[in-house]
Amino acid sequence: MTSKPIVVAVGAGESEALLDFSTREAMLSGSPLHLVHVVRMPPTLPSSLAAAYQTAQEYGAEVLRQAVAGARARVGSAVVVTSELVTTGAPAAVLAGRSADARMVVLQHRHLTGTKRLTSASTTSGVAARAHAPVVSVPEAWRPPDGAEPGPVVVGVHDPARSREIMRAGFTLARERGADLRIVHAWWLANGYDGIVVDDAMREAEKERFGQEVAPDLDALRAEHPGVNTVVSVYHAPAALALDDVAEGAQLLVLGRRNPTLAVGSHLGSVVRTVLRQSPVPVVVVEPSAAMTASGGERRDTAAR
Repeated sequence: MTSKPIVVAVGAGESEALLDFSTREAMLSGSPLHLVHVVRMPPTLPSSLAAAYQTAQEYGAEVLRQAVAGARARVGSAVVVTSELVTTGAPAAVLAGRSADARMVVLQHRHLTGTKRLTSASTTSGVAARAHAPVVSVPEAWRPPDGAEPGPVVVGVHDPARSREIMRAGFTLARERGADLRIVHAWWLANGYDGIVVDDAMREAEKERFGQEVAPDLDALRAEHPGVNTVVSVYHAPAALALDDVAEGAQLLVLGRRNPTLAVGSHLGSVVRTVLRQSPVPVVVVEPSAAMTASGGERRDTAAR
């Protein structure tokens, strides 16, 4: 069976982190790479600006050519690299469409300010909210591990009843990397009384409750991936703060987006949006109902999670 490709969203500007991550993932998973650049132009232009449109297309083609050269320099003949220049459509919509047949979609997150930050965030969040495959946001300052002992793959779990496929993606990524897997659950009373009513007994009870609820799916996934060492950690803290803390030293953060039946714009949730902005390591956003398998395909359970 042919592996599904890793779709790489190539933008203008420096793309070292994007290419480093995507080529490494292709080598680990045996997946081909498909680089996509979307020319950002208005849908209609007066004839007087036709030259500007042509110039934008030529610039986009050169951006894509350089990215392809960079990818091939990293993988040699070990990975098939293809490319596509898209001249119509909004980037988020185009990339979400390409995700239907992808193993994952990879974008680079740039720490911008003002209007540029809002534009960049809308593309990453827009793709992550609508994609049919896992979406990876790679911080521009990220670089691959330098050969030291690899850190863990961290999976954030809010609701164990909807997290089996999120954890499965984490197991797959950890197995490919020879890394440990850390399941993280954070809880916090948002009603203003947390500091008054929470004590050690309540913290221990929440830890035990989460362990019992996640155990059936976690045990099944451990049986599927016997070589992956797993640890479960429960934090009494706001989720975004806990994930920011455990990101230090991690290889990846794996998070699930919210219920896809909710209105557009609410699919990610505030925690995922915050982590996408702040994480120093790549963040993988997974649809809870479908995730990667080791072969790069898709697996769906018949039982509702």
